[in-house]
This record gives sequence, C-alpha cells and structure tokens, in this order.
Amino acid sequence: MTTGTYHLGLPAWAFPGWAGAYFPDDGHALAHYARAFNTVEGNTTFYRVPEPAMVQRWGEAIAGTDFRFSFKLPRSTTHERRPDWTELERFLAVLAPLGEHLGPFLVQCPAKLGPDAMPMLEALFERLPVDYRYALELRHPAFFERPELIEPLLQRFGAGRVMFDSRPIYREDSQHPEVLAARHKKPDVPLLDTVYNGLVYARVVLHPEPIYNGPYIDEWVARCRRYLAARHSVFFMMHCPNNQHCPAFAEQFHNALRNAVPELEPLPPWPVPQHAGLF
Repeated sequence: MTTGTYHLGLPAWAFPGWAGAYFPDDGHALAHYARAFNTVEGNTTFYRVPEPAMVQRWGEAIAGTDFRFSFKLPRSTTHERRPDWTELERFLAVLAPLGEHLGPFLVQCPAKLGPDAMPMLEALFERLPVDYRYALELRHPAFFERPELIEPLLQRFGAGRVMFDSRPIYREDSQHPEVLAARHKKPDVPLLDTVYNGLVYARVVLHPEPIYNGPYIDEWVARCRRYLAARHSVFFMMHCPNNQHCPAFAEQFHNALRNAVPELEPLPPWPVPQHAGLF
C-alpha cells in the first residue's frame, strides 16, 4: 500500500521521569527525543517567543532527520481581543531558520471564540505565510454543531482542522486523580474526524489507566490506516493527563498501527540508543 506521510509525537520533548526510562539521561533531550519520534507539539511558544540562539540549538539537535516541529501560535495572537500582530511577526521570523523542519503550526482558539469572531480569524490567516501549513483547533460549541461555518476559511487557506479526542478521560473512570487534576485543561468536545485539505492533525488524550484505552487505540488505528491509504499527511500527537505515560502509549499506538500498515518501521528500543531512528 502506498501511504501518505506519518508523523508521531508527544506534547513535549522532555518531561521529568522520561530521562533514563525512555531516553538517555545525558546530552540534549531534543536530540534523544528526535531519534524516536519525528514530530512534537511546541507548546512553550504559546507563552513566549523563543530566543534565536535557542532556535539554532533546536535546529542543530535535529539536523539530518526528517523531524517536524509543530509550534503553537502565541496566545497574544489567538487569545486576545486585540491580537498582537507584531509578536506574531517576530514569532514567525525567529522560527523561520528551521526551514523544512517546520511542520503544521497549531492555531489553538479559546472556547469563547465563536462564529462572531470569524473576521478576526480571517485577519489572522491573512497574516500567516502561505508556504507553511496550519491546523486550526476550535473549542466553541457552534463550530461542532455546524462545522460548515468554518469550512470556507479552511478551504481558502488550505488549513486542516484539529481532531481533538478527549473521550477516554470523560467516558472512563472520570474520578481517577490524574484525570481530575487535568480535565480543566482538556476540553470535552465532540470528535470530528473529517479531513480538510489532506492534513490530519489528531490530538488524542488517553486515560492514565491503560485498561480503558484499547477501543480508542483500535479506532484511531483504523482511521489512520484509511488516512494513510488516502495519502493524507498525518500528524498524531499522543496526550495523557500525566505526560509520564505518553511515550509508552505512543509506542502502543505505533505498534498497533504497524500491524495495519506493515510498511512502518518499529520504534527503537528505549532508552534510545544514539544510532536509532523512527523511520
């Protein structure tokens, strides 16, 4: 089967407890991470624009790989009544040296942003360079009740729509302490899995207790197999209320997907040896 492109990643490339358990505990955390996974959600850029020297170090850490960063746009752009376009320009300029290692930018909107804010969304996308890809995450109920409201904008700018799946933490053991501690950060929104413009950007939040996750993993394996067969570009981001579990859950998903798509290479053994690679 000829497939589309497949990128598997986590919400970060470093987390307390990962070093030594999943990755070597010395050296550059990003370099170790990029030998196992080929994308990551860059959530820190939501809070501040990184310094150019830091971006240069990131580029050096993933040199020679097909790694793709998926950086979140600054909250000053997406979460303020008056977006800070100057900071958006600085954000894009600072990250531009990463070149081909830039994957889809994550445009995450607050739940209060509804259809009446469409002019602001259009103004934002008009300021984004056309040579990058974007995945739009919406949380207002109206965009789930009437997804057609956003479709003209997606088509106009060639963007994807984030597929956010938090069902495991809302349908299964919702009283688990890790779930209770994190649910305010993980919205309970319907899962919409329509693909726009050939870009699949899935953010899947599994339950910290593995016994609940099997059916959801099976669903996503079936979806991703179809998406890859249709030659879509798939970015699959594995989340969990406690990030400690994310690497193991991503490995479980990847192994299950390999059974459906044998062309995929296995993940390297952990801790990741320096010579290993994902694809």
